[in-house]
Amino acid sequence: MAKFTRAIFRWIVYLTSYGIGVATSAAISSILAIFFGLFYARATNFPLTELMMTTIAIGTAILWVAHATIFGIFHKLGFSGITRTVRTVNRAIVATPALAIRNDLPPEEYPQLLHALTRIPFINSLVGVFSVQLLLGAIFIAAYNSTTLEPHHYWQGLMMDVIFSFIHGGYSLVIGEIATGSMRAECKRLMHDKGIPFTDQAVTTVRLKLAFFILLFVITIYVAGSLVYYNRDNLSSLVSFSIVALAAAILMAYMIFYLIYSALKDIATAMDDLKSGGSGLLFTKSIDSEFVKVAAGISDAARTIKDYQANLEQKIAERTRELQESLGHIRSLKNQQDGDYFLTSLLLRPLNGNYANNRQIKVQIFMRQKKTFEFRSRANEIGGDICLAHSIRLRGRDYTLFLNGDAMGKSMQGAGGSLVLGAVMQSIVERTKLSPKEQVLYPERWLKSVFLELQKTFESFDGSMLVSVVMGLADEKNGFIYFINAEHPWSAVLRDGKAFFVEQGLSLRKLGTLGVSMGIRVQTFEMRPGDLFVIGSDGRDDLMLGSDSSGARVINEDETLFLRLLEKSGGDLARLYELCAQTGEITDDFSLLSLHYLPEAEIPELRHDVRQKISQARRLLREKNYAAASELLLAAYEIRNEDHHIERALAHLALKSGRMAEAAQYFERYCDACPHDTQAIETLGNILTRLGEYEKAVDVLTRLRIRDPKNERLRKAVARVYRLQGKTELAEQLLLTN
Repeated sequence: MAKFTRAIFRWIVYLTSYGIGVATSAAISSILAIFFGLFYARATNFPLTELMMTTIAIGTAILWVAHATIFGIFHKLGFSGITRTVRTVNRAIVATPALAIRNDLPPEEYPQLLHALTRIPFINSLVGVFSVQLLLGAIFIAAYNSTTLEPHHYWQGLMMDVIFSFIHGGYSLVIGEIATGSMRAECKRLMHDKGIPFTDQAVTTVRLKLAFFILLFVITIYVAGSLVYYNRDNLSSLVSFSIVALAAAILMAYMIFYLIYSALKDIATAMDDLKSGGSGLLFTKSIDSEFVKVAAGISDAARTIKDYQANLEQKIAERTRELQESLGHIRSLKNQQDGDYFLTSLLLRPLNGNYANNRQIKVQIFMRQKKTFEFRSRANEIGGDICLAHSIRLRGRDYTLFLNGDAMGKSMQGAGGSLVLGAVMQSIVERTKLSPKEQVLYPERWLKSVFLELQKTFESFDGSMLVSVVMGLADEKNGFIYFINAEHPWSAVLRDGKAFFVEQGLSLRKLGTLGVSMGIRVQTFEMRPGDLFVIGSDGRDDLMLGSDSSGARVINEDETLFLRLLEKSGGDLARLYELCAQTGEITDDFSLLSLHYLPEAEIPELRHDVRQKISQARRLLREKNYAAASELLLAAYEIRNEDHHIERALAHLALKSGRMAEAAQYFERYCDACPHDTQAIETLGNILTRLGEYEKAVDVLTRLRIRDPKNERLRKAVARVYRLQGKTELAEQLLLTN
């Protein structure tokens, strides 16, 4: 049936014009309206004279000719219609016999065509309603000249006007929207392919169509009641009207739900396209405001993802605005609909997970979101927790980047926060891999820069989106961890079967907190071989242990409970989740991330030989025989050039011998390998200052300041270097900073 209808529509357009195709497809509404009007007249015994019936027939024909002229029935003869909207669609759309938009259409005319296709169903409806007024006016003139009208006949005539106008206008609008939907979608697709910007326009709403459907039933009941009242014994009239009313109701219900089904099918197609790597753009056929907003939101979200994938460097400056807009659209799209949850889970999936490939630090991730849902017979979950791990390279060393975050809010609100966090972190990781400028930063400075960038992003949401987070870098070779904790549960370490917390207090507020001084401190921790470093969201602690005597829930407040469960689990995150679930009901999103440090074992014989040479070198140093000591150490260094104790000894030997440049080289290698030795880092900064390498000196000393922002000695040391550079104002500003 649908194929036959489309074929008829195409041939009408082929023989006349696109406007006539739209107008003709809505002609059924005039037939339904006339039937309803006549039944109402018959039901209420309204006098219908021969002159009035003739007027109805002739008037309908004249008005149809006028309607057809307005919509371009003479398009083939050069007259494309009266209104600009009709002329635009008739000239731009051809049928050969397949419907298509002209290939030679200038780019500037596409927006006009889209506007015309959006408005033409509404114009068709208005012309139909105006025609009704003209026809009923002619009928009343004929009635005045052929019969005597009683006062109640005028009331009946007014009701016929309302019924006729309502049915004809409503059906014309809905049928016109169906007839033009495919061409609207094709126009938007062509505009996208040609790079022409467009904005979807809404003319109606789903609620308006449903209201029309309900009012149609009310009118039907009213006419049926009148028919029963005036024709109690006329069974044939009742049956005839019931058939017409049922046909009208079924037709309207089919058309309304066809529009809704088509819009939902378009959304599903766009999601499948995005999942398979396509553009994921949604060119909706609907002109309802609800689906227009859905289309705009999905298209914006798809563009955001593709932009980050294709052109990260150029899009960094725009990410906050784009993410905020797409998140706003996502919020509006996902109101209590499992399909909307599914879309968000698809967007979040590539932003979570373990993408690290380091050998000596093994990453394990475990996540269970609180909100679960089923979509297309598949179980999914969504929430505000996020866990990710990547491998990056800074200053020639391999690091494992890890992050565990918990966005404020449940389900969709939390998922929005984790979506923003994950997308921005993904762009930062890709940018770091591509940017040599960022790869020369020390881990402390890189982490601080990333944290400030995230804070700036979340500040743009004016405090409505907060995220607690632990993020850090773990050195692949030595297991040294640099991390920032922004109001997240404390990090734990499992060592030799015993668990303990790393942090001792709160240092930073959540990402997105407004009006808080952001004195950022990068904390450090040196893992030993076999250590398990574990971070997790507050779902690990928020366990409901039962109810008190009043029935109120009892929530766990003992943070050390997690340490005991971690010891019992032996570091297996899945087992740890089971133990938490057995201890109490998990009331929040639950996520854990662990780093297991498993370095390669040293060769004992080689280590013993090197230690002997170092001991001999120390004896020579005490005797101030620097040359012999240096010779021994260099020999040991050739045997084991990765032994950092030798590097440190060579560095101090060069320093005592006055070879500053050589000392700086050894200290720099040693500090990169042993970042826990803050004294060596500070010594390196002082040596670089003496050598006049002020920029490098500031960079090195700033590492320590980021770890310990309140250290006055370090602050004065950096200020002194600034003065030596001639940056007096910067030095004074640093000394005045609290």
